[in-house]
Formats: sequence, C-alpha cells, structure tokens
Amino acid sequence: MILFFIFLYLYLGVSLRFSYIVFGIIGFLILIILIRNYGKRISVICLIAFGLGVGLSFVKFDFKQEYYAGIVIDSHQNYFILLSKGEKLYTYSKNNEFEIGDYLKIKGKKKSLDFTRIESQFDFEDYLKKKGVNYQLYPDGVEVKFSNPIRIKEKQQKFLSHFNDESKTIIGSMLFSLNDDSEDLTNINRLHLTKFANATGLYIYAFLHFIEFILSYFIKNKRIKYLSLAFLFPYLIFTFPRFTIIRICLIELLKCINDLFLKNKFKHIDLLSISAMFFILVDYHLSYQISFVLGYMTPLFGIFIKDAIIHHKRIRKRIMELCLFYLYFIPFELKFYNGLNPLSLPLQLLLSPLFVVVAIFALVTFYGIPIYGVVDFCYKGISNLLGWLSYASFQINAPPFNEYWILIYVLILLVYFYYKSIDFIPIYKAAIGALLVGLTLYLVPFKNFVSEEVSFINVGQGDACLIRKGTKTMMIDVGGSISFDLAKESLIPYLRKKRIYNIDLVVTTHDDFDHSGSLDSLKKNFYVKNVITEHAKFPLSFAGIIFNNYNNIITSSEDNDGSLVLGFSLCKKDFLIMGDAPIKVEKDIIKTYQHIDCDILKAGHHGSNTSTCDEFVKYLSPKEAIISCGKNNKYGHPHKSVIETLNRNNVKIRSTYIEGTITYSNYIFM
Repeated sequence: MILFFIFLYLYLGVSLRFSYIVFGIIGFLILIILIRNYGKRISVICLIAFGLGVGLSFVKFDFKQEYYAGIVIDSHQNYFILLSKGEKLYTYSKNNEFEIGDYLKIKGKKKSLDFTRIESQFDFEDYLKKKGVNYQLYPDGVEVKFSNPIRIKEKQQKFLSHFNDESKTIIGSMLFSLNDDSEDLTNINRLHLTKFANATGLYIYAFLHFIEFILSYFIKNKRIKYLSLAFLFPYLIFTFPRFTIIRICLIELLKCINDLFLKNKFKHIDLLSISAMFFILVDYHLSYQISFVLGYMTPLFGIFIKDAIIHHKRIRKRIMELCLFYLYFIPFELKFYNGLNPLSLPLQLLLSPLFVVVAIFALVTFYGIPIYGVVDFCYKGISNLLGWLSYASFQINAPPFNEYWILIYVLILLVYFYYKSIDFIPIYKAAIGALLVGLTLYLVPFKNFVSEEVSFINVGQGDACLIRKGTKTMMIDVGGSISFDLAKESLIPYLRKKRIYNIDLVVTTHDDFDHSGSLDSLKKNFYVKNVITEHAKFPLSFAGIIFNNYNNIITSSEDNDGSLVLGFSLCKKDFLIMGDAPIKVEKDIIKTYQHIDCDILKAGHHGSNTSTCDEFVKYLSPKEAIISCGKNNKYGHPHKSVIETLNRNNVKIRSTYIEGTITYSNYIFM
C-alpha cells in the first residue's frame, strides 16, 4: 500500500500540470493520513516523489539542428514520430511506409505544432503534445540508415486480409487499434461500447485465461501462468507501441517474478504501483493517455467498490458492483460521447462477452490456427445484433464535466465508498443521494428552457450558425469539408454538448459546398425537421423571431449574388448574416434600405476582399464583426483590406479560427 501512495504522488506531480485537480486534492488528503499513520519518513518519501513528478512534467528538449537522426517510435498511415536526441518530432508523410524501429537521417527544419482546430473535432495537436511531441519536422530529404526487418503494418494487413470486410474492421480495431469509418463501428460508438474494453485490456486478460484453460489439460502445475504469458509477447511485437498491451505484459511479468522469486511478498496493488511508476519514469507523457488512466484507476476503484459492498449477499453485491462501476465510468462516458446512454451498462454486460469471444478466436488465428470462418460467422451474429440494438439506443446529451464538477463528483463518490465500507448509514446515504440528484440536475437541460443564444460555429473554411430560443433550434448554413464528415465529427458532437436533440429548421444562404455541404450527412445522422433555401420564404417567423432577407437579387450569372442576407434580433442584439454576398449586393442594400439595425455583422465571404466594403460598414455601424474562415487557408482569408476597413471604422474583429466557436447568449426573462 505504501508503494501505491508513492506512485499516486508521482502521478499527481506529473498530472497536475494538466489540471488533474481532483487527484491533487485527494493526494494532499492522503498525505495527512500518511503523516498520522505512517510517520514523517514515509510522508517525506512521498513528497519527494511528488516533486520529482512536477519536475519531470516541465522537462523540455529544444535541439536546433539541420540534420535529425533518430528512430521511428510511432508510425501511422500518413505520419510518423521520430525520436531524435531525446526529442519527439511529428513528421507528415503521405502514404507513410516507415515502420517502428526504422533508423532515419532527415534533413529539414522543425517548427512548433500548428494545426487547424475545428469545433468538437479530435484535437490532434493536443493529442501530440500529450504524447510529448511539441514540434513538427519538415523534411527536405530522408535517408534510411536501418530498416526494421519486421514490417509490422504489412503483417497486420496480411493477417486482416483473411477475414471478410465486415469482421476485418472490428478485428483491426480490437487487435491493432486501427480506425475505419464503417457502419458497425458507428453502431458500436452509438451504443458507447468502444473505449472501455480496449483501454482496460479486458479481452487480453480473457485470452490469457483461455490459454491457461487449454494448457491445464497438458500441464498440471502453476507454470501454466508463465507459459500463457509467453503467448502474449509475439502479439506485443506486432502491436507495439500500444500501451495497453505493454502495461498488461509488464504487470503479468511482475506477478511471475513476485511468485517465483519473492514468494508473493507484494500485493496486487503494489505491483500495479511499481509498473505505473516505471512507465512514468520512462515517459511521463504516458500518464495523460486514457489507457493509462483507465488501466490503473479502474483496478483502484474496484478495490474501493469491493470494500464498500463486502457486507452484502452475493446477488445484491453483484448488482451494486455493476451500478457503482457505471457511476465511476460516467465522467469518461461524458468525455468520449458528449452524453450518457442509459442502456450502455446492460449492453456492455450483454455484448462484452461476445466481443471477448470474437477477440479470443481472432487471437487464436493470429497464432496460426486458421479458424477465419469461425471468426467471420461469430462476428456476423454480433453485427446483426448491433444493427437491431442501434435502433433502440438513445442518448442523454450533455457536455463533459469541467474540472470542478469532476472534483465534486469524485469526492462525493469517495465519501460514499468510505462510509459504506464502515456501514455509517447517514453519511453514505446522503452522499449517494447527493450524487444522483446532482447528476440528474446536470443532465436535464434546464438552462435551455430559459435561455437563448447565437453561436457562430468554428467549422474551418465555411459558415455555420446555430440559433436557439428556448428549446427551438435553427441553423443558418452548416459548413462543409471534402476531407472529413463535418456533420458527424463537428456539428453533431457540438449539438450534443449543447443538450440539443433535434434541429427544427436549417436555412442555407446559397448552394456553395462550404455553406451547405454537410446538410445531407446532418439529415442522415441527426433529426432535422425542415430545410429552407428559397428567397420567397422570407420574411420568416421562427420561434417568435423575424428573419428578413435583405438581398433582392434573385437571378444572376454569379452564384454569390443570390446569397441570402439575413437579419434578425436575439440576445438583445441585432445580427446581420451576409453569407457570401459580394460588394455588388452590399451597395444594392444601401440603395434599397434607408437603415438596417446591426450590432453584430457576420462578414461576407469569410473576410474576402470581394465583400465588406468601407461604404457598407459605415452604413451599418456594427459594434462587432465575425469572420468565419479556416486557419492558414489557401484563399488568404481574411484579406488585409477587410481587416483595415473594419479597424478604420472602430469595429471589433472576432474570428473563429482564432477564438473557436463564438457564442452570444441571454436569459429569456432578462
């Protein structure tokens, strides 16, 4: 147990740099307990470990050189990570053929990471930084000094080629963490079943027990545990550097050493702590990976849960254990899926054993026993079941907990565990009651009933605006991207974080792909009640808001000439959304309308110099101008002349590529 406390402080020291405030406060509480129960000596050791963790978290390497020689430590489809003199460098490589273990000499320059960030999309820059990668290498030439003879990606693809297209995707995801946009993976995500089993390595432990069971027919002593572990090492080689496999191999190896040479001197929690400290000292960035957090925190909470329910009978104990584990997983589920699926717990109980069986059979084929047809048959049954269940699933939308909610949530949960273990009824009942009431209040969208907002969503090089008054929702433009599904990866997760379940109306200003390209996917994957594109529908009344179209040019040889120009009032502000309307339309508006109220101008055509002329800005006299465009876009938006025009007229400039999504909100009764 002392080893666990030392590991905890080391972990806290590293993690606090990234606002793991929950574990920080718990750690200091544990320090007080240690001083009272173990004396100052152990407490000093823990503090030293804590300080070491803090020091490690601020270690940085900054080697500036023209030539970078190093080993490839991670390799994906279009990039690899090079370890050069202690520094990890991200290197883009289209159709990347380099493998882990290749030794390269690269001539090039490095720059700080600078990636485009889209609303709710996977933050690749943050992902790299949490892996310890702070720079991108721009190569002028690559020389291979040593080529790893084991071509892992090639072997993986050759292995997967034996399966049919349906089972290939899920087996690649389970065994090798390969991602693919398939219908089955979409259904699994919808049911919230993807993250936990993979991160905790459930199927790997099941495979070890399966091997032990088979070997028990031939070997009648405890050495079967060591032999079963030996089966994992070839799999470790072909999945390296997947942390979940490495972690399980090290823990199982420590168990063998503890059993063979130390006569079980260390408890399981001590072995977990030793392995965790080893990983942190080797590379403290591992502590930010979800496989590390779930892999080590889940067994810890398992101990707390077992202590809390130890006095109950078997059936009730099992039910309580499952429910408490679900409460423990709730912050992770909110983080991964922007909401809770009430059926995810029973579905995991139902489907996890089936997935484990498929994974075990797949691993058996990995070791040379050709039962590919059995795997395909088993998975076909699961695929059909997933299709049926996906229609019955539903999600309670909610944003992830912020650090303060996590702090309150975890502390209340720990209070419950402690007082339940000593059977102090008044406290543990109050704790679990407060937790359930607080969770209910968090999930129910009370704020949506009494508030209104206008959000200019960061969709990169495009336009998308969400308008909500109470529970009525509308979108003006929905963006579009040719490189990914903007609706699935950005818009829908954002709507879920906003606790929105349907869109009552979508209006597209015109047919350009960067304004309407995501509409088909949005309608397919989210409930959209109505769509309007015609000029004739305006003026339009929606949820008590009047939308006026100020563009009278309906037919023109130029598509942008017909772009809707929509004005409306909400949140005690007057908005004017210009779409891609050019200067020609702006001047026509000046001639046609004596005055238009405008506090917030959504600048036309993403800040292009074809829109937002000086005469129009003077005419409107807006307080703020919103420019929606992509970072470092090829069009040069926003144009320098537009910025100068807005500055000259004392208009505050706000850009989605700098600020992200820009929101104006107000309570309806104010």
